Amino acid sequence: MKSSLIAALLLASLQAARADFASEILEATFKFYHADSTSTCFLVKRDEPDKSVYLVTTAHTVERTKGETAILVLRDQKKDASYTRHDLTLKIRSGDKPLWVRHEKQDVAVLKLSEPLPTEVTVLPTSRLADEARLKEAAVHVCSPLFVLTYPQRFEANGAGFPVARQGIFASPPMLPSATHPTFLGDFITFAGDSGGPVFIAGKEDHPLIVGIVLAQNHHDEKVKTEYEETTIHHPLNLGTILHARYVIETLDQAAK
Repeated sequence: MKSSLIAALLLASLQAARADFASEILEATFKFYHADSTSTCFLVKRDEPDKSVYLVTTAHTVERTKGETAILVLRDQKKDASYTRHDLTLKIRSGDKPLWVRHEKQDVAVLKLSEPLPTEVTVLPTSRLADEARLKEAAVHVCSPLFVLTYPQRFEANGAGFPVARQGIFASPPMLPSATHPTFLGDFITFAGDSGGPVFIAGKEDHPLIVGIVLAQNHHDEKVKTEYEETTIHHPLNLGTILHARYVIETLDQAAK
């Protein structure tokens, strides 16, 4: 009886740990916005000796942002374990010159943060990003489960500015080589504001593995014409276009130089 109880407790503990693999990436995911454009971003660090913190998001969102600054929504944890929102203004341009690095071919941007952040944050190591070898080892395929953390339509999970988690499946296989097939599809309800959000699965030792970032939503356009007007109806397909994480790794390397 005692042995079966111990086994049940161990199993419950193991399942709880596995269910919590997303917390690590939740704590590193933030809202990055401006009046002109809103996106999701996450923070990454490279291996030693590089001690810099890098912000990862989509290039199209920072390119649409006018002016020299944008706001990163951080979260301060208080002594009672509650959180408060902390809006931090970051410089993204010097005059007309972008301070971020854009991948030469793909829609991903990395901003190297020049100053220490004013509050403690979780920063993901590059080992959480799936290169082709890690993706192949994960053995994901069409209909495998995936997860996303984003800010759909600028929506926040609570007043502290946490992102919203959603679950979906691989709507198309994440085909390799990614140089030939740079994107794949995820089946989840998509919105503006999802761009830049990490798309991830459960990885090794209960850590998340980021397989890509959200690039765009997809819809079917239907033109309706009457005697007096013509309109276009955008029918959402609930399919997100996802860029392979391999391109995030490449852009991080460019930003480090």
